[in-house]
Amino acid sequence: MRPKIFSKVFHLFADRRVWVRQIAVAGLAGAVSWQVGDLLIADGGVVAAIVCSLSIRVSLHKSIREGFGQIVGTAIGAAVALFAVSVFNMGFIAIGITIVMCSVVARALHLGEVASVNVPVTALIVIGPGLSGSTAVHRLGSTLIGAAIAIVFSYFSHPKTPVGRAIDQITTVSHKAANLLAEMSEGVAAGYTQKEAGNWLAKARLLIEDIPALRSQSVEARGHARWFPTAEKDEAEDVYIRGIALEHTVV
Repeated sequence: MRPKIFSKVFHLFADRRVWVRQIAVAGLAGAVSWQVGDLLIADGGVVAAIVCSLSIRVSLHKSIREGFGQIVGTAIGAAVALFAVSVFNMGFIAIGITIVMCSVVARALHLGEVASVNVPVTALIVIGPGLSGSTAVHRLGSTLIGAAIAIVFSYFSHPKTPVGRAIDQITTVSHKAANLLAEMSEGVAAGYTQKEAGNWLAKARLLIEDIPALRSQSVEARGHARWFPTAEKDEAEDVYIRGIALEHTVV
């Protein structure tokens, strides 16, 4: 009985190696952020670790894009927050203005959905309890440290490049679509029941749910190739076109 349990637990992690790698890198990045933040800024480790955990992504490209945007957005939001606190004191008006302005800035910087949430969260951390000019500056410095370390560790977060991940997703969705079409064609030729048709519809809907992630990864692959010197632009463009073509085929 025990060997079976241990085997199941082992396979839970062994079958999810990419996920295990991501959480291991995220944990190490958070620990390093805390250590570096405490060394460089008095009591700056906690803020640095929080920001690092919020900023780390599955790729260097995505982390740099969202990390710098988060730093800029947080700096603007914190500046607005300090002004609001100096005028209205710490209260619901200052907090409300901070959240609204950070959300507007995140939208203007075209940050992703997750980063758009992280910007006001980080700004609130910066202007949190014990607010003063020097404290806010120290927390902003800790924010910079956490985001910078997240960018560095994001390089090791996933074993493949954005193009490689896009190819994997295209291959997976293509196989699912091909298997579904083969199953449907065999069913139509042999005669099918309402239950079988319902199963096909359910599988098709699940397949369509994979499309947003596929589109996002294809766009990231093309964006990564534009600025990363070792990336193949032609390959990334081809992968992007394949992803769009597959999206239209599935939908």
